[in-house]
Amino acid sequence: MGIASVNVNNSMGANGCVYINDTAAHTGNFIAIQFTETSVIGAMTGVMENSADLIADGTSLGTGQVIYVPFTSITLTSGAAILYKGSV
Repeated sequence: MGIASVNVNNSMGANGCVYINDTAAHTGNFIAIQFTETSVIGAMTGVMENSADLIADGTSLGTGQVIYVPFTSITLTSGAAILYKGSV
């Protein structure tokens, strides 16, 4: 398996995922978040410019919407999501 195949597998969830539907902080090495119902992010630590604005605005993220961004912590104010794990 070449490096390109490994990268595609990693981005497609080959390292597993975690379903969340609460307002607790969830930590780990994640590469994407897919919302399974309308959700609002309360806090996030990751590589996303202006994420503080997204959080402060209380932006609603719709069912099925995906944000591709490396992050290590997320807290939802409301909703539910699948967190895709990055490489270990």
